[in-house]
Amino acid sequence: MSRKSDPKFTRAMLVLYPLAKAFTLRGGDIEALLARNGIPHAAMTDPTKLVDAFTCYAAIEDMAETLGDPYFGAKVAIETASKGTPAFREAATHALTLGDFLSRLVVEVPKQVDNVRHSVSVTPDAASFEVHRTVKAHKPSTQLDAIGVTLFVTLIKKGIGETFDPKDILITVPTTKGLPPGFLPKRALITSPIDGLRISFPPHWLWAPFSLDWALAALPRGEFGPDDHSEATLTYLRGMLRDNIAHPDLHLESFAAICGLHPRRVQRIMQAMGSSFSQIRDHMRQCVAEDLLSKTALPVSQIALDVGFSSPAALNRAFRRWTDKTPTQFRAESKPEQV
Repeated sequence: MSRKSDPKFTRAMLVLYPLAKAFTLRGGDIEALLARNGIPHAAMTDPTKLVDAFTCYAAIEDMAETLGDPYFGAKVAIETASKGTPAFREAATHALTLGDFLSRLVVEVPKQVDNVRHSVSVTPDAASFEVHRTVKAHKPSTQLDAIGVTLFVTLIKKGIGETFDPKDILITVPTTKGLPPGFLPKRALITSPIDGLRISFPPHWLWAPFSLDWALAALPRGEFGPDDHSEATLTYLRGMLRDNIAHPDLHLESFAAICGLHPRRVQRIMQAMGSSFSQIRDHMRQCVAEDLLSKTALPVSQIALDVGFSSPAALNRAFRRWTDKTPTQFRAESKPEQV
C-alpha cells in the first residue's frame, strides 16, 4: 500500500497550516516545534507531502502545551469557521439548506484527506453529522476533538442563524477538555470513546435556509446601491481581498462570487475609483506580505502561501518589483535597531 492510499498518513499542510500560522502569530517557534515532532518543513509548503497522521495530531497538542493555552485549537477553529476557507466556500456556494451543505461536505472531504470520513444520517427523531477517523487514535487527542466540535458547530450555527438552538444539539466526542467554557451547555456534551465525533440535532434543521455569506459580516449587502462607488464600498472590497488573499486562484470572477456581486459590478466600482481588481489585489498582497515579514517570524515560504503565491520564488519576484528588495532583505531592514 502506498502512503497516498494509507489512512495513517495525511497531508500535513492541510491539517497543520492554519494552526501553524496562528501558533507563530501567538509567539510560538514553528521551526522548533516541527523539529521536535519530526515533521519536515517541506510538509508545510507542499500540499502533496504526506506525514504520519498521529505525528500531526501530536504537533497540535504540542502547540497548545507550548503556548500554555488549553483552548488553542478551539480558538483557531472558531476563527477559521468565522472567516471562511476555500473548502467551506466550495461546499456552501450552492447550498440552500443545512442538509445541502453537509451533503456537499461528505463529498468534498475525501478529495482533501484520506484518514477522515464524514456522513449524515436521519431518523424521524434526529439527524446526525458524523466525523469518523479511519485510524484509531492511540494517544490523547484533546485539541483535535476540540477543533472538530468548535469548527462544525460554529459553521452550523452561523449557517442556519436563528434556527440554531443550543438546547437542541447533542455532541458526542472522546473528550471535552479542549472546549472553551460556555461554548455549549454542559448538557449538550457527551463523552464516549468514539474515533471522531457525532453532532445530533432536530431533523428540521436540515431544511433550514443555510448561508455562509462571510461578506455580510464586513458590510451589509443592502448598503450597495445601484451606482454605489463610495469609499466605504471600496474599503469593503479591500477588506474582503485581505481576508481572502491567500486563495491561489483569486481571480475577478471568484472574488466577485465571494462578495455576492457580479464581476462586472466589481470591475465598475474599482474603475470608478481609478483602480482595477488586479491593482488592488497586488497592493493588498504587498501590504500583507510586508506586515507578516516585519511583525512575525513566519518562514518566507509560508508567507508566500499566505498571500496567494505558489512558491517563495514567486513572492521573491513580486517583492523585487514592489520594493527592489528580496523578502529576506526587507525583513532584516524592518527589525528595530538594538539599543
